[in-house]
This record gives sequence, structure tokens and C-alpha cells, in this order.
Amino acid sequence: MANTLSALLAASTENLIKFKLGKVCPYLESADMIVGENTCDGKKKAYESLGHLVENLYVMDLPQMKSGQGRDLLRNEYDRFKNAVEKLTGVAITADSLKDAVNVVNAKRSALHRLSMLRKADPVPISGLDALLANQVFFYDNPARFTESVNKICEELEKRIAKKQGVAREKTPRILLSGCPMAVPNWKLPWIIETSGAVIVGEESCVGERGVRNLTEDSGTTVDKLMDAITDRYFRMDCAIFTPNEDRLNHIVEMADTYKADGVIHYGLQFCQPYIMESIPVEKALEEKDIPCLRVETDYGMEDVGQVKTRVEAFIELIKV
Repeated sequence: MANTLSALLAASTENLIKFKLGKVCPYLESADMIVGENTCDGKKKAYESLGHLVENLYVMDLPQMKSGQGRDLLRNEYDRFKNAVEKLTGVAITADSLKDAVNVVNAKRSALHRLSMLRKADPVPISGLDALLANQVFFYDNPARFTESVNKICEELEKRIAKKQGVAREKTPRILLSGCPMAVPNWKLPWIIETSGAVIVGEESCVGERGVRNLTEDSGTTVDKLMDAITDRYFRMDCAIFTPNEDRLNHIVEMADTYKADGVIHYGLQFCQPYIMESIPVEKALEEKDIPCLRVETDYGMEDVGQVKTRVEAFIELIKV
């Protein structure tokens, strides 16, 4: 009897979790496949629980070593995923369809990179918060529509630059925001920075410069050649999951110079160990170039807003010219 009650209770609890999860995130109920990747321990273990709550969970094994074996692993995982998508949709991926898709995504990345380059101007023509929102929508919107919209925004910003119009006055302290990706609705730290007397001129993040820096080579004429090009493009990423990751340190210094940043704020999402641990060599690399750096570790909650704002305001006072 006790075992029967325990089983019923367990089943009821699981159904309740499914119900609540679906209500919180309707995408889980509407999706035919949910794709995860094991870039960090938190995600990897979360999929074990999520696997009991969704119908079709697909987990990709991504490399974390910059080596020949790591590149081979990534290529094999892309082939495995390609086969899974073909099986799910019943549609074969051809060289022509893959080349078309590469060109669509390249155009999308080029539009957002164009927007990023316009932020080098002084005064800055767009706020960091608005630019971050564009970077976030990059992952959700229809690619062709997104590309068209961002190019229209760029045309408007170019007119502002020509007229010396900006969202802040000239010589406003310029901040490069580095570190963890910021997904919707994570706007706390950018809001704090831009209400404390500074303006954000760039994001060194997967939701930012890293996501659009490199395009995929589209000269291949076979599926295998194009899959190789896609693999090579993504293997050049300098996300903090990779080791060694000297390229990221160099890119942060390079971006600080390109965007004429007066200082760098490195954001670490609480419990995101890759970025928190990498913030130490980042700070050291910036110090060697005499670039001020502030490390901030926080979460999505608002409880520490006052404390973070005090630290940010003090940093901005320090870098004012």
C-alpha cells in the first residue's frame, strides 16, 4: 500500500511539474525538438531533469579544448545534428539549401556588425541598452526580417552621426561590457551603467561582438565542404568554455581600442564558473595595457542593485577624462 501511494505521489508530482513548466514556458509544449548543449556543468545536469519533462530533447556534445581532436568532435556533432534534423523534418539538407541558409545568416551577422561599428562614433548614436536588445532579438526574429530592420536602423544612425547627434554628450565615459551572455530579460547591469553617467559602446559576449565577428565561408559546392566551413567558423569562437583561450584576452583588448572605451566592466553571472574564473586573466591582460577594469559578479535578481550601482558609479568617476 505504501509503495502504491509513493508511486501515485511521484506520478502526480511529475505531472504537476510538467504542467507548471508548460505554463511558464509555452515554447516547451509547442516545440518538436528542444536542443541543448553541454557547455557548462549547470546545463549538462539540468538536461537530466528536463529530459523527463519534454518529449524530444536533443543534447549536443561540444568540445572544450582548442585542438585537432576538439575540431573533429565538433564536426561529428554537427553531422549527428544534421541527421537528427533531417529525420525530424523529413527534409534532406542539400548543398544548395545549406548555401542559401549560410548566406541568410551571414547577411544577418553583417547587419548587426554594421550596427556595432557605428557605435565607435562620439557622441554614441545608440544606447547600449537598445543595442543589446537588437543583439538579443538576433536569436529570435525571422533572419531576413531582422536583417532588413537592422539595416534600416543603421541608416538612421548614420544620419545621426553625420549631424553629431547622440544619446549622450561627447566625452561621456565609454564602457565596453565583457563577459557572460545576457539573454532577455537580463538588462540589470546595462541599466545600472547607463544611469550612472556612462554609455556602453560594445559587448564582448556571445550576445554581442563574438556572435557576429566572423562569417561562414560560402564557397563550398558540397554539403561536406559547407559543413566543414560551418565547423571552422564556430571553432574560431573564443567563448570562455574553451581552454586555452588566449584569443579572448586579445579580442577584449582589441575591442577596447576599436570602440575607444575608457574602461571595461567584466560581467560574471553568479555560478557561471567559466566566465568568473576567466575574469582573472582578463583583468590582468587589461591592466598590462593600462585599461581600467571592474569585475562584477551578480545574478538576475534586484536585491544587489544598490551595491552594484555604488561600485559602478565609483568606477565611472575613476575613468572620467
